[in-house]
Amino acid sequence: MYAVLSKDDFQIPRFIAVGVVCTAVNLAVLYALTAFAGLWYLVSSIAAFCVSYAVNFTLQKLWTFKNRELGSVHRQLGLHLALQLGNLTLNTCLLYMLVEHVHLWYIAAQVSLDAVIAIESFILSRRIFACKL
Repeated sequence: MYAVLSKDDFQIPRFIAVGVVCTAVNLAVLYALTAFAGLWYLVSSIAAFCVSYAVNFTLQKLWTFKNRELGSVHRQLGLHLALQLGNLTLNTCLLYMLVEHVHLWYIAAQVSLDAVIAIESFILSRRIFACKL
């Protein structure tokens, strides 16, 4: 017998795909602002977050979690933004520690942090988008 796949069966691969796209956007902006614009890597990291955030929210809501409801978008945006700002704070602190104290290259440190934060972010994002708030 064939099992019928539900929309939830593809959430993790879609979440990962969006994460890859947003990570690429984040790293490109981080690198460009640091290497070419001469900004301090922490300032570049925050700016890169802001650029990739808009892409992340839109793709996660509409594609990953298939939530097209507009009635709760303001609440979802607020919760998602709070989650992402928490992640930004965590990321910035850990990035600083890894670069300044562990002496990792800022790009390698960021890639490592992206992997760890992605797991936590999926669990919480699923709660934000998968149900009607």
